[in-house]
Parts: sequence; C-alpha cells; structure tokens
Amino acid sequence: MKILSLALVALLAACSTPQYISKGTHDGVEVAYRWNHPVGKPSELWLRLKNTTPEDKHLDLGIDLYYQGRTVEMFETDTCLRAGQTMSGKLNGIYFVPERVTTAQIKDGSAEVEATRTTVEKAVCP
Repeated sequence: MKILSLALVALLAACSTPQYISKGTHDGVEVAYRWNHPVGKPSELWLRLKNTTPEDKHLDLGIDLYYQGRTVEMFETDTCLRAGQTMSGKLNGIYFVPERVTTAQIKDGSAEVEATRTTVEKAVCP
C-alpha cells in the first residue's frame, strides 16, 4: 500500500510540472522553452539555457513567435553562461511576455515558437 501511495505521488508530481520543449543544442548550449500561464495575467514564455561544455559561452538568441503561420512577435536575449550553468525562466530573467498573442491562442496550439537566430561563442563570463 505504501509503495502504491509513493508511486501515485510521483506520478502526480510528474504530471503537474510543465515540461520544457527542446529547441536543440547549439555549440554546446541547450535551448528549451515552456509556457507559463499565471492566473489573471498574460502568458509568459520561459526559456531554459544550459551550457553543457567545460568553457564559458556567450549566447545571442533570437526567438520568433508565429501565429497562423505569420511572425507576430520577435524576442531577443544576449547573455553569458558559465561552464555547466543553467538559466531558467523567471528566476533568471530569461522570459518574455507576448503582447499580440492571447493565452487562449497559446493554449489551443495556434502559437508556435522558433529559435530563428542562435549565435554561440567562447567567452569569459564575469
């Protein structure tokens, strides 16, 4: 009975935590995103950037938000990731709030996210 209860708790925890969607690895930096939908506020596009290399990397990333096949918004981030560092979502300020796409459009799958420009270079992070 105790094993069943633990398995149920683990299953519920896995189901309730939104997963990041991978957009690939670029020169040792993994790029992923997920949507966050706070109640009473606009949706937020959270990024997760992970440097999988033993050296610091400078990342210049362009993200396009498409709705019905057209680019409606473009976001950019420019950051430095130390060796092995992961930056995630709101905690690290790696997120965007769309102004032209509603939460309903995002939830019904009409909005698409694409990493359209990714430049990764060796760097020395402060």
